[in-house]
Amino acid sequence: MRQDQTIQIYQSAVDPTMGAEQGAQWWEDVSAELDAVIAAPDCTAGAGIIAWWHHDWSMVGQNPKLVASRIRREAARVLNS
Repeated sequence: MRQDQTIQIYQSAVDPTMGAEQGAQWWEDVSAELDAVIAAPDCTAGAGIIAWWHHDWSMVGQNPKLVASRIRREAARVLNS
């Protein structure tokens, strides 16, 4: 997917404060993980891919399965528009 699509999906599903200033390599790495979450057979499998991202987020009511679900939903919206 294009970098602008990666950023849009990540901002909508994970963290709206992250932008292009993170740098191209950072976004390439994020894109690879988003691709894996999107391609996962279900949200539980997708959550396993990103579980390490959200270890500290449990303090604010986040968990990998919720985030994987948002990523997959946002990706469908962004990539199919």
